Amino acid sequence: MARLFVGLELDPLIVDDLTNARGGVEGAHWQRDNQLHMTLAFIGDASRKTKREIEDTLARIRFEPFEMCLSGVGMFGKPKQPKVLWASVEHKKPVAHLHEKIAAAMAQIDVEIDRRKFKPHVTLARFRRGAHARVGDWLTENERLLTQSMLVDRFVLYSSERTSEGSFYRHEAEFHALGHEMLNQDAVEDAMTAEWSLVGAA
Repeated sequence: MARLFVGLELDPLIVDDLTNARGGVEGAHWQRDNQLHMTLAFIGDASRKTKREIEDTLARIRFEPFEMCLSGVGMFGKPKQPKVLWASVEHKKPVAHLHEKIAAAMAQIDVEIDRRKFKPHVTLARFRRGAHARVGDWLTENERLLTQSMLVDRFVLYSSERTSEGSFYRHEAEFHALGHEMLNQDAVEDAMTAEWSLVGAA
């Protein structure tokens, strides 16, 4: 079983722009560079067979590439008991439209996703359940956050694994706006296994 979600990989320039915003709150667990992403749809646990079906369905999605940048920050939770600190998207409509396409595609194959109201954001920090923290100054200092822009012309199927150092996210497949699949990690691994088998038989 794999724990899956669909998301956007951030351009390295945007990741760099978020460096200064990741700090300044005691008790916050800040996301590392390789953890930063934008979730478009959370799927959850899926078998290998279902994963392949999800990949086949996502590969049929078409969308118009668009520019995206992050602007401003916010939080989930209560002011003195925050759960998540995040950066927002400046122009939300294109991202929300892509989210709806993915949600509709998953509904076609009876794969349930998290249907809470979609709020496009990039998680910057998380807090332990019930933790108390002061985030008012951080919100004020970063309210004018504005990153560079990136072209969104693909999205990613990720798997998530929880480790002692936080969540580890693995690219399972990438899908281009024009619809063709960019990368399927299982296919790459199967090909490498077959190649090594041929080498061993030689």
